[in-house]
Amino acid sequence: MSRKGLEMKIVFFNRSLMSGGIEKCIELLSEYLYEDNKIEIVFSHTDKLDMHIVDRFKKYAEVTMLENKVIECDLCIFCNIYFDEKIMDQIKANKYFLWIHSKPREMPNCVLDNKKIVDRIDKFICVSQEVKNELHIDDGRVSVIYNFINQNIQELANERNPFENIRDDTLKLVVVSRLSTGKGFERVELLVQALEQLEISYKLKIVGKGRAKEQEIRVNLGKYKGVEFEGYQDNPYCYIKNADYLIQLSDYESWGNVITEAKALQVPCVVTDFPSAKEQIQDGTNGIIVKRKMENYENIVIRMVKEKQILKQNLKNFEYTNEIQKWRNIIQIK
Repeated sequence: MSRKGLEMKIVFFNRSLMSGGIEKCIELLSEYLYEDNKIEIVFSHTDKLDMHIVDRFKKYAEVTMLENKVIECDLCIFCNIYFDEKIMDQIKANKYFLWIHSKPREMPNCVLDNKKIVDRIDKFICVSQEVKNELHIDDGRVSVIYNFINQNIQELANERNPFENIRDDTLKLVVVSRLSTGKGFERVELLVQALEQLEISYKLKIVGKGRAKEQEIRVNLGKYKGVEFEGYQDNPYCYIKNADYLIQLSDYESWGNVITEAKALQVPCVVTDFPSAKEQIQDGTNGIIVKRKMENYENIVIRMVKEKQILKQNLKNFEYTNEIQKWRNIIQIK
């Protein structure tokens, strides 16, 4: 790793490092910032440590387990809402940011319930307007910065076509998600059942891995011939680009990064109606929004077949706006 003209030492803190959305965001932001700054990624728990992700981080940053260390830096960015005053005291920073990727106050005992910690935070970075609305802090410290996507996404998406040996009349679907509770795989199964009931030729590739829930998801969906598990992929973009639809049927997402990635690759999305989805998808224009409560998935499948071409056509005019300059402004990097 080579850097020039170091300006700041920036620490990202996350409890654990695994193949999840937060880690992906840390990696992408580190990639944009590391050439002019010293980046250190700090974690405190090894129970969910994914060494593959750690190796990816090491391209841009030093990776450190906190333990009893004291770490000094110019800026500490806490990347989840679960840490305590002891950790904050161990990471001695000139400024503290809280980067909020999850539903505020979704669980008890998060830092937002601790006034001493809240008062020490200089900036709260929310990944969607929905998150900001639920934060209930209105003193000028709160900003919305949408998560950005890999700057090489188009090049990576063209590396190969995982669907190349599949017939043209087959509906090609992809899920890119951690295999865990809350990601809506029970709804994915209902969608698959509707596809089979209507005798529509389909291929669903599931990109991602999990832990406790993964085996159950594999058993439930593995019995369908049209479903294939691809595991974790460093390059999920080639799967997205060559699909007819990206499927994301989660209970909740603070901001669906993969939705933005699909739109940038001109692929329509089928998503559930979690609030932030409506900041990204216009039903019937660039995707299809499904109710989180029980739906008639046969009707959804009929819409998918009927509207596929027009939704894809509408996405030809999508322009992705990179939010990195907002980060530079708030960190005060030129």
